[in-house]
Amino acid sequence: MPTIIAVDVSLSMTRPVPVAASGAGPSAEDGLTYHHMAVQGVNTILDYLAKHSRLEFVSLIVYSSLYEVIVDFTRDYESIRQALHKIEHYDKTSLENVLVAVNNMFKTHWGSQNYCQIIFITDCGVGLGPTSLKNTIINLQNYKAQLSSNSSGGTGAGPVKVPLSENQWIGFSYPSKLTFMCLGNLADTAFKFGSKLYQQLLDVSGQNGQVFIPKLKNLSIEDPIGDDNDEFSKQLNRKCVQELFENMCEQNYKQFEATLRCGGYFRLDGAITIWPAPLPYTSKDLFGAETTKIISRKLELCGFISLSDIGSPMSVSRHLILPRSDGDKRLSTKDGNLNTEEKLENDIKGFYAKPDGSGGGGDNDEDGSTGADSTRESVCVLLHGALKVENMAALVLLNDNWYGFIYSYADNKKKSNLMLNVLPPGNDVVPWLGDFRNLGNLDDAFAGENPSFPIKAEKRSYSQNIVVWIRQAGLQSDIQKVLRHAKKLPEKTQHFYKELNRIRRAALSLGFVELLEGLAHIFEREAAALGGSASPDSGIQLKHAANELRKPCNRDLKAVIQAMPTKYNQIA
Repeated sequence: MPTIIAVDVSLSMTRPVPVAASGAGPSAEDGLTYHHMAVQGVNTILDYLAKHSRLEFVSLIVYSSLYEVIVDFTRDYESIRQALHKIEHYDKTSLENVLVAVNNMFKTHWGSQNYCQIIFITDCGVGLGPTSLKNTIINLQNYKAQLSSNSSGGTGAGPVKVPLSENQWIGFSYPSKLTFMCLGNLADTAFKFGSKLYQQLLDVSGQNGQVFIPKLKNLSIEDPIGDDNDEFSKQLNRKCVQELFENMCEQNYKQFEATLRCGGYFRLDGAITIWPAPLPYTSKDLFGAETTKIISRKLELCGFISLSDIGSPMSVSRHLILPRSDGDKRLSTKDGNLNTEEKLENDIKGFYAKPDGSGGGGDNDEDGSTGADSTRESVCVLLHGALKVENMAALVLLNDNWYGFIYSYADNKKKSNLMLNVLPPGNDVVPWLGDFRNLGNLDDAFAGENPSFPIKAEKRSYSQNIVVWIRQAGLQSDIQKVLRHAKKLPEKTQHFYKELNRIRRAALSLGFVELLEGLAHIFEREAAALGGSASPDSGIQLKHAANELRKPCNRDLKAVIQAMPTKYNQIA
């Protein structure tokens, strides 16, 4: 779950923070500017991530009327701390420019499917002129109104695209949370007006987000800014800024802790942390009613299945499973009511765990975690080793009628991790495996019953009547077959377009429109790479096919791409 931290470096951030008059002489708050508090806030975020979410990728951006990426996405938080001391200040605030830049930057690095935390640290400056925040909100309202009028116009000509300017922000095109860390005091009229506009921006855009204001007051979309300033009578200081950012981190980066249960044996229950924290899944039925489901805190293993049988099913998200130390729970279980078998096992393990010549655990008994964590059994380690050796995955029940797969994933030759692949809710979401409730052991199969799954992995999709792209090999084989026909033009002209139309229809049926653009790029590259021995018709037909794949009229399932008549293929 990457994080983008955007720091306001407009001239207003160089203002000194108002300090209450005191007769006791100069205080530590004298000379403190809003920029100093912003730097303190960034360091607080990095300290929290280093302690609780060390796998987070963080990027640092500064902005005024323009923007600059100071540090690209990295896990080296120390480089971000050092870059904070080199920040310079510029002119006025222009929020819309940096919002557009953040949207494009994240899509370039991570695509449009990943979740992003976007944190803006500002003094609630609203800017001036056409780039002001008020003008951004007005443009956004006009855009929403045009969309609403086009959808309800009933002209019969289909939806009309609303024109957009180059730097107009209409929301992020990926799952995200937008957080504004507002440094100021609501007793200040300008800050109060600016904070209301920032909240209005979230309301109008419909963006998931929150506005945080010091003095233990955080405002969400459902909790608009009020007019009561009694609790904001104190001056802004480092302590309240520290509490403000700690409160934000606890809300936005809260770890998802759960228990993994492997069967009925009490020792096979393990405390785990799922990272990044899974998001609630919202789906709509045929009548438009929304249903939101959340992964349970108790995950139960149902069984094991070969990775070759699973293939590449559609998934909602992927997460790391990390073991979590749960010493307090284990101690309470040890002292609680145990049955005879559990007490006997504890006594035997305790006897063999004692070092020779000593009657206890030494200094580690007082700590309770230093020596015990390294020798304590872990369900994650056991499960990871078994799945890696057997090349299998574990089917896990996430909630009622919701499943996922746990498997060993290696990002390099030396390190592998335990991964959780979350499937869409339902019992029959992987067609070639059937209903999960009907799965059982091979030993329970009846005599003469075929234990294999409906679709065999060794078949290629082009050898069947229907297109099946369960694995990457099936799609790759189809593309390679089309390219083989392309290199044998004009003799294979009819076969080339037959296979091309078959793949195009399958891609449109699955909503895989990106495949058409990918094929067009492949055809153009192949046409440019043709040697002198190739027929001139090969380059002509490849360029023609690439152009036809990009035409909107060929996005219709009933459309058929025809070969271009040339003197080489003699098509009438």
